[in-house]
Amino acid sequence: MTIVDRASEKSDHESVGCNRSSFTSGDVGMDGSCSSSWAVGSTMPSDSPRLKAPGCLGPTIGAAVYNSTPSSVERPKEQVISSTDGIDLPQKVLFSPERLVLKWTQVHRIGAGLQNMGNTCFLNSALQCLTYTPPLANYMLTREHSKTCHEPGFCMMCTMQNHIIQVFANSGNVIKPIGVLNELKRIAKHFRYGSQEDAHEFLRYTVDAMQKSCLPGTK
Repeated sequence: MTIVDRASEKSDHESVGCNRSSFTSGDVGMDGSCSSSWAVGSTMPSDSPRLKAPGCLGPTIGAAVYNSTPSSVERPKEQVISSTDGIDLPQKVLFSPERLVLKWTQVHRIGAGLQNMGNTCFLNSALQCLTYTPPLANYMLTREHSKTCHEPGFCMMCTMQNHIIQVFANSGNVIKPIGVLNELKRIAKHFRYGSQEDAHEFLRYTVDAMQKSCLPGTK
């Protein structure tokens, strides 16, 4: 136990500018000095995360509560990037912000489940995530891409569009994702049918293949 001399304790408070006689709300300055008052509140634990200024003690142990956040702190203004920042405008805008709808445009029943075709859990889970992403599903269900697609070969956008339409057309049933599974090696050459693959990796390659289907000269 440590015995504290009341007289010396008072002098210590006065030396750091703390006022023990006033018990109203007060703040701690940015320079670490105490304000002219304390606020009496409930008992605070000794390991309280509140910031305490050096040398400032309450009138009794655990009986003083004060606000450690300065009332007037200038916050840095957000930097606004304008079109004149030197970055070239894209040659082609795939989806303008005005057309992007983040919510479902119409109500749909829960679509079909996907059958496991032999270690195809990675594929099924990624396809379900994409199918129930509203902005993507909204666009695919309009069949807009297939109306303008003239790719004679593999097109991942057309493949995904057909899959999503089939899922919502067979609500309550289970379907086989044959359309995507048949294009597995076109999505990524190292994928093998029947092998266990990583779902996140498949998702990345699928999104990349969809983007390439929309950009000229990347087939």
